[in-house]
Amino acid sequence: MCRSALSRRLRPTSERLQRRTVRQKAFGRRFRQRRPDALVEIKDGKDGVVKRCSNVACRDVYPVCVAEASHRCSKGNVSSRWHHISTDEHLCQACYEYYTCKDGLQLVRQWRRRWKSGGGKSQPSVKNFIAEEVLPYWVQCRLCDKWRQVTSISPEVIQTFRCENSLAENGEVNQCTVLENPVVKHPLSVNWYHNLSTPVMLKNSPAGRFLANEYYCDLVGMSPTSRLDDWHTAYPMSEELEEVMQPFYLPNDYGRALSCRPDAMESQELEEFPEYRSDQALYLSIRNLVIALWSINPKEWVTPEKCRQFLICRGLVRILLVHEANRIVRYLTQKGLVNFGILPSPPDFFASTANRLSVLIIGAGISGLTAARHLQNLGAEVMILESKGEIGGRICDTHHMGTVVGKGGQLITGIVNNPFAVMCIQAGLKYRPLSDACPLFCSDGSLVDAYADKKVEFHFNSLLDAVEYYRSRAKEDNNLLDLLMQIHDTYLEENGTKFNTTENELLSFHISNLEYSCGASLDKVSSIHWSQNEQFAQFAGRHALMTSGCSSIIDRLANGLNIKLKHRVTKIDYSAGRVKVSVEGGRMFYSDKVLVTVPLAVLQNNAIEFIPQIPERKAKSIAALGCGKLEKVALQFPENFWAKKTQSADYFGNVASVTLPRGLFNVFYDFSPKQDASCASGSNVLMCYLSGEVVDLVKVKSDAETAAICLETLRRLFPEQKVPDPLNYMVSHWSQDPDIGMAYSYIKVGADGEDYDIVAEDLAKRASNRQFPQTFTGALVSGLREVYKILG
Repeated sequence: MCRSALSRRLRPTSERLQRRTVRQKAFGRRFRQRRPDALVEIKDGKDGVVKRCSNVACRDVYPVCVAEASHRCSKGNVSSRWHHISTDEHLCQACYEYYTCKDGLQLVRQWRRRWKSGGGKSQPSVKNFIAEEVLPYWVQCRLCDKWRQVTSISPEVIQTFRCENSLAENGEVNQCTVLENPVVKHPLSVNWYHNLSTPVMLKNSPAGRFLANEYYCDLVGMSPTSRLDDWHTAYPMSEELEEVMQPFYLPNDYGRALSCRPDAMESQELEEFPEYRSDQALYLSIRNLVIALWSINPKEWVTPEKCRQFLICRGLVRILLVHEANRIVRYLTQKGLVNFGILPSPPDFFASTANRLSVLIIGAGISGLTAARHLQNLGAEVMILESKGEIGGRICDTHHMGTVVGKGGQLITGIVNNPFAVMCIQAGLKYRPLSDACPLFCSDGSLVDAYADKKVEFHFNSLLDAVEYYRSRAKEDNNLLDLLMQIHDTYLEENGTKFNTTENELLSFHISNLEYSCGASLDKVSSIHWSQNEQFAQFAGRHALMTSGCSSIIDRLANGLNIKLKHRVTKIDYSAGRVKVSVEGGRMFYSDKVLVTVPLAVLQNNAIEFIPQIPERKAKSIAALGCGKLEKVALQFPENFWAKKTQSADYFGNVASVTLPRGLFNVFYDFSPKQDASCASGSNVLMCYLSGEVVDLVKVKSDAETAAICLETLRRLFPEQKVPDPLNYMVSHWSQDPDIGMAYSYIKVGADGEDYDIVAEDLAKRASNRQFPQTFTGALVSGLREVYKILG
């Protein structure tokens, strides 16, 4: 009997059954009135009692059995008890007994064996069996959007389904003109989901490619009884993509940036979807699916329509899944976790997200361009104002040395989940992963003794461990260099030992490397907070060299954006409703929002006037952070004279004499194209850095003189060879550029990591990314972060 017919034949039970008052003998107080536990059905002119479901949410529901497995099934008639699955799906007592102690028990046992062998942790109940194996599927017509019941489902069926492919309750073929069952509207009501008695689990979810062998399926929103034999064949990925896209934490592994826990919602997700705080299964099943689809193919938009074909489960809950997929896909896109980067034109679903919000972005570096691309994809009207005559900011490549050499960023530090590596895959651009091998050479050209190398490396790491111990107990901040040397001297004194010349040179080499990482001499760096970013997960995996240059990504991000070059911003007035931005020459621009992505050094120089002034708290944090300086020197040679001695390593170290300034060409990177027959002859390039106390060498020396000093260093390292004069050279001058003025930020003595957060409250810069303050990827991530703030 259909539900609508049954409801017409039911009327409220008698007053005696509807109202029952029980007096408490001891106190004479009344309990609250019970709801009636039975209804009366009119059948053959007689009243028959129909038992209600005991779940409080079913107060107005007339239960109908969804299984009809037993010959004694009530089929809408009398049942001594109803077993609740959802407010619209129930199992009668006769069918329950059929599956627990009669012929159906064998089916349940077979299913339970599949559950356990398929990676299920919990002990599944008969209700789980009904939800997994008995309930009908619900699918939406592609023509009229009405929901219909079907007995089987697949991604292909979901994509092509029409009403005529299903049968109505009376056995006739459905047509689009036939009304849909009114029960399909119930799953979208407020508390319907919270009255489900079984968790949501998707069948054959693509998330299984990443999770099936690592997690219990039922804990991450996947059905243990419906899993593929070969996930890798079903959802193929290239080796490059497999290395980059690792979106979920593995058990006992919490060290990868931009990974998420597949079995728990994160704090921001709980804020955005508080209704799933107590029961997260539905949200996790959809979120894991969306992220998996993006990881399998980041070259295409992940839309709710694409997700819908993989939202496969039985019961009315699928209607809620399809509905919630819209919200979750939009949220993950706004967060920049999916659907970012270099993609084709966005579908209409995303183009309406920002509702034509006007946004001005100050600065056309990697942060500004990423934010602009993402905002424009989501429907915002974006304009970028750039002071220089070219885009890219600190990403700037030169092509005059036979191969691409970046004056600024060119190394991807950790390619796992790195958004820049994802954009390379989207654009079809290659990068070269770097090996860990780094031979070290003394100032006379000899190879550093392996024992001394290991000894000093262990000693230096011990010094850093001692610094960590100190920072947890320190009451006063000091500079990192003094603290390191104090601990070093104490160690030598207590052990009655001394370092020889080679060991002292190696120690200086490691200190120089640390100064390169910080972007400043260690006598300026906080000893307490210098490594604050290490408390956050960092990008894992191999480092890589962008052989085609990072500008190739910059150009693709900028394609189609409204960019105004040589528009130097002088004033930002946000005192009224709309923001007014003034540029040199007196021209003004107006917008709803302004995103400032200029370098920290530009803000510290007060190059932009803010009306009203930046709050004092933020101004102090801007001044507290340090502007790290780093300069690059590259030399092009007619031949690769170093490959034999370095065994073709991607880089090699210069352990200089302690009589020379620290930070003078500490490490040389081999930028020569490898295994590339198309590269021009003579494209043999070595690149090195000036850091720490010698970074200002480029200010007092000409480029030719700086290149000559670098060449002299190489000739000391390779005395057995005749090192030729370079064909070309390149020397950067970032610290002298008024629009840049720095490489990346660091924490000065007296500052702390919270200053990054305070700066980030209003401004999006690499210097405002506390987690990745020393990489251009940090700038990229901060741009995506600000998009979420703007749209929020």
